[in-house]
Amino acid sequence: MPLKDHLMAATGELIGTTIFLFLGEGGAKTAQLSRAASQTEVATVLSNESILFIATSFGLSLLISAWLFFRITGGLFNPAITLALWLAGVRTSVRAVVLAISQIIGGIIAAALVYALLPSQNVSSVNTQLSSGVGIAQGFFIELLCTSVLVFSVFMLAVEKHRATFIAPVGIGITLFAVVWTGCGMNPARSFGPAVISGVFPREHWIYWIAPLLGGVLALIYFEILKTLKYNSVVLDQDSDKEVVGLRPVHVRVYRVLKGDPHAEPPVMGDSLVDDVEKGQAGGRGSGSGGMAPGASNGDRVEYDRPAYAGDNPYQPPSRARTENARVNSGTTAVGALDEDSNNKKQQEPGSVFH
Repeated sequence: MPLKDHLMAATGELIGTTIFLFLGEGGAKTAQLSRAASQTEVATVLSNESILFIATSFGLSLLISAWLFFRITGGLFNPAITLALWLAGVRTSVRAVVLAISQIIGGIIAAALVYALLPSQNVSSVNTQLSSGVGIAQGFFIELLCTSVLVFSVFMLAVEKHRATFIAPVGIGITLFAVVWTGCGMNPARSFGPAVISGVFPREHWIYWIAPLLGGVLALIYFEILKTLKYNSVVLDQDSDKEVVGLRPVHVRVYRVLKGDPHAEPPVMGDSLVDDVEKGQAGGRGSGSGGMAPGASNGDRVEYDRPAYAGDNPYQPPSRARTENARVNSGTTAVGALDEDSNNKKQQEPGSVFH
C-alpha cells in the first residue's frame, strides 16, 4: 500500500480523534464545574443531570466525528477497535500500527486543548478512574463488557455492509451513553491523554488499557461465531426490497398437511359461484320456475348479455336472458310487429322521408 495512503489515514485519524475527545472531555469537564468551581478549581458533586450531560457529550461527539471521517479512515478513534479490526483482517498490520499511534497522539492533543482552553487549568477531573465503592474486578469487567458492545456495534453496523451502513455512526455513538462507574473509558487513547497532560496516573490506570483491548477481542469472538453460523440466513432478505417468497399463512400450511400435498392451495370463497355463472347454472338469477330465466326450458342453455365495458364482472346481474329455442322457434315479438306496421305506414304517407 502506498505511503501516501498511510499518511492520509494517519492524518485523518489524528484529526478525528482530537475532535472526538476534545468535544467529549470538554463536555465532561464543563458538567463538573459550576461558576464558583471554575474560579476555585474545585469540582462539584456529580448530579444525574451532570451524568447525562457527560454521556451526551461523549455520545454525540463520537457520532459527529465518526460521521465526518468514516469515509476517510473508517472513523475508529480507538486502539481497541483498531486491534479488533486487525485481528479480523479488515486492516493490514502497517495500517493498524499507524492508526493506533495517531489515535494515542490525538488523545494527548485533545487533553492539552481542554487544559489550555477551558477555565480551571486542570484536566485531572476528566481522568478515568473508578468511582467510590467500585472494586478493581468490577471496574475491569465493566470496561471489558462495555468496550465489547462498542466494538461489536462497529462490526455489525460498519464492517458488515448493509442498507443502513451510512447511518452506522448513530448506533455506534449511542453505545457511549453509559459508564459513569469507570469514568467512561472504553478507549486507551481517551484515558492516556488526560493522564499525560495532568501528570496523574491512577493506580488502576492499567485497567483502561487491558480491559478495552480484551473487550475488542471478545467482540471479535461474538462476530466470528455469528459469521460461522451464517447469521444472515435466520431473517430472510432483511435488506431486500422484494417480498420474502416461500412462506405461507398458517391456514395454508395446515391445509397442505391435511391434503398431503405440499403444493395444494385452499379454495377461495366465491370460486364455485363464478363457475356457476359461467356455466349458466346459477340458481335464483332469473325469474320463473326453478330459478330459470324467462323463456328457458329444461335443457336450454341460457346466455346472459355481458357488460360491454372492460373488466367483465361475473357477478353483474344479467340484463336479459335468451335461449337457443327462443331464437329458433319464436316468431316476431309484439313489439317487433308494431314496429314493422309503423314503418309500412310511414312509407305510404306522402312527403315521408321513407317515400
